[in-house]
Amino acid sequence: MTFYEILVILSLILWILLSVTLIIGLLRLLPRLINALRQLESMSDEFLKKAVPVLDQSQQLLDQVGGVAASLADDVDRIDRTVIRATSSVESMVELAEDRVSEINALLEVAVEEAEETFFSTAAIMRALRLGGRGRKSRRRSRTERRRLG
Repeated sequence: MTFYEILVILSLILWILLSVTLIIGLLRLLPRLINALRQLESMSDEFLKKAVPVLDQSQQLLDQVGGVAASLADDVDRIDRTVIRATSSVESMVELAEDRVSEINALLEVAVEEAEETFFSTAAIMRALRLGGRGRKSRRRSRTERRRLG
């Protein structure tokens, strides 16, 4: 036997020993691994049993929130329409008030003109009566005095 053959036989023996050790180790760990998988499965089942009601309740809560959101959106739309109607009503009332103020201003202008005409005609009548009461002396006045008096 050569050194190479001895080396190959030793390496094969080492590989066999290593493989046997690994197989024995796996055989010892396999029941533990199976037991751990069973525990993991039972925990998963328990988690699902507890999670399903929570998920159902969260779904119901989401449905209720959706309903509330839809209701709020409808309320906002109604409020928006009400504000638009109120704004248009206020605008029409303001326009009507402006028209009334314009009419009152025109009426006041006419009243002022009438009052001025009445005042001037009354003043003219009073002057004529005053001049008429003086008699003939007023007729003898000069042209400059008449122009000055009106």
